[in-house]
Amino acid sequence: MIVLALFLFGGIAFLVGLYFLFIKAVDRYEPEPWWLLILCFLWGLLGATTFAIIGNQIGGFAVGLALGDSPLADGTTASVVAPLVEESTKGIGVLFVWVLSALWLKELDGPLDGAIYGGVIGLGFTMLEDFLYVGGALGDSAGLGVAVFTLRTVFAGFGHASFTAMTGLGIGIAAESKSVAIKVIAPIGGWSAAVGLHFLHNFLVSFFGGYGLVVKLLMFWTFDFIFLFLIIVLVLRDRAIIMRGLAGEVGQILHPKELQQITNLYMFVPFWNFFALSGDEHGYWPKRKKQLALINLAFLKRRTDRGETGLDARERDLRHQIQTANEQGIFVGKR
Repeated sequence: MIVLALFLFGGIAFLVGLYFLFIKAVDRYEPEPWWLLILCFLWGLLGATTFAIIGNQIGGFAVGLALGDSPLADGTTASVVAPLVEESTKGIGVLFVWVLSALWLKELDGPLDGAIYGGVIGLGFTMLEDFLYVGGALGDSAGLGVAVFTLRTVFAGFGHASFTAMTGLGIGIAAESKSVAIKVIAPIGGWSAAVGLHFLHNFLVSFFGGYGLVVKLLMFWTFDFIFLFLIIVLVLRDRAIIMRGLAGEVGQILHPKELQQITNLYMFVPFWNFFALSGDEHGYWPKRKKQLALINLAFLKRRTDRGETGLDARERDLRHQIQTANEQGIFVGKR
């Protein structure tokens, strides 16, 4: 049983790691920093789960007082209390990134960034929750432990990620909007969508058993496909932002071929950018550093167009990095 437990826990860690890399890989044109993504993952793994356990216990106790010790009370706790508590504790992490970005980081630029941060927080939550559920199931039998692992981590591993990505999507919309109303309504709307999806997920299983499980899986696989399509649309939107932001810089600080390299649709292909930037005396990393500086400049200019202030020093620094790379003969792509 110990060997099986280690195998299943290792499987959870491995699959969640793959899901993490998938989400990271989606952000092709303006990647979020690794250190911030890891902090978000740790919030989902440790912070959000800790507060959610406490909140679920309190909420479950209140429901138990109202409905007694019954299947209805258990189902209500899972379907109503858990979504409200868990999407709130996870959403706090995205909210914190938004606040830090507005004050200092300048990393949350729009809906795609918010969805990515929310998705990564959801994956952290998934890992610890799956550890707990699989561990508890193994206490009953080996077969049940394998079944829980298969259903939760393999078939529904993107559940929490897709829920909290809705909150992140709303916060990302708010982050780029000039409207005070949108800055209030969008995060609430995103959080409400996250809670609603989470409610539907838990409700189907809690009250409809095996049939509900089948319906849930089919429904949420469809939702995952739709969400993936939305992410691709948002990635293409980021590409358009970069093209507009750098169009006026062509002939000044970058060559037309460099702009083509930066915004090439082949960026969707894994490792294409790596090989395209490798192969001469400068190597990958100096070219990648210049590429990222140009991308960040495009998004910084968009922030300025939205009316944000205090960005002059950052823009001067980016332009200095790019100019220094140009003086060193560093060219993004192949000449």
